[in-house]
Amino acid sequence: MLKLLDSLEDYMTEKRRLKIADLEKASGVPRSTIHHYLHEGILHPPFKTGQTMSYYDDSHIRRLETIQKIKLDFLKQSKRSRAPLDLIKHQLQEGYTLSKAKGDEPGDSAKITNEKSQKRKNEIIEAALRLYSNRGYYLTNVRDIAKDAGISPPTFYLYFPDKRDLFVEAIEYVISNIKRDIEDSLSKEQNPIMRQIIMFRGFLDNYSKIGEVLNQLRAGVAINDQWAKEKLIKVYRDLMEILIKELDEGIRLGKVRDMDRELLAFFILSLTEASIHRASLDNKYSVEQLAIFLDLFAKNGYLTREGIKDRSSTNPDLAF
Repeated sequence: MLKLLDSLEDYMTEKRRLKIADLEKASGVPRSTIHHYLHEGILHPPFKTGQTMSYYDDSHIRRLETIQKIKLDFLKQSKRSRAPLDLIKHQLQEGYTLSKAKGDEPGDSAKITNEKSQKRKNEIIEAALRLYSNRGYYLTNVRDIAKDAGISPPTFYLYFPDKRDLFVEAIEYVISNIKRDIEDSLSKEQNPIMRQIIMFRGFLDNYSKIGEVLNQLRAGVAINDQWAKEKLIKVYRDLMEILIKELDEGIRLGKVRDMDRELLAFFILSLTEASIHRASLDNKYSVEQLAIFLDLFAKNGYLTREGIKDRSSTNPDLAF
């Protein structure tokens, strides 16, 4: 007991004693945040002299200053509104220091360039898309994505503030690639049948990625998620853009009936997606066969002249 009292007395005399209010004032960090840091283990516990009496010292002030510096550096670099806790923990574990390291000056080669940053973002997106196709969006977490991309979770947060933000960029990334690939191929082809095959193949080649995105957004729409609904509408509009251009040209040349192009493009896209589902079941139909079938269906429908005549006689409004 005497030894314990001696050690307590040494602590009191050798270190500056700070109550929580003193620490709050000295560090500029709110009390609630200090308690949060203590709970998360990124701020070491105070010296307790009883059940309700705790004392902090200068080491706590220095720790809080370091945490604030980590947050500030992250926010400056990433232009985000908050610094993830995982990032702070990782930086503290790596021995982050308040002193400026060599190479921190603006323009230094160690600084992430836009080109390198975009390359890394694309690698993270590709990793996410691989995982989405295997386990879906909701069962894939940030740690899974970071591991697949070969980075740490804190590094992930340098590029994306959260999983949903990544999902949004993944959508744009996939659609941009699909449109670019298809437009590049179409620019070299004039044959209408081959153009149909090119568009079909472009969609098919990327369906493992875009299909999961569409499925996740549809799931969100099913539970009345307005965000998912807005994103799904935008995805379809972006995907239909090339189709609508093709239809516009067909109408201009008098080869396509002048009708609601957005609705027509949506139906063609839906039929293309259905064909891809059919292709995934077995090897009975080739890409070319499915594309040609879609082309014939678009041109002739599925009714014979006699069938069209019967429909028209039953309901004159169906006559075209």
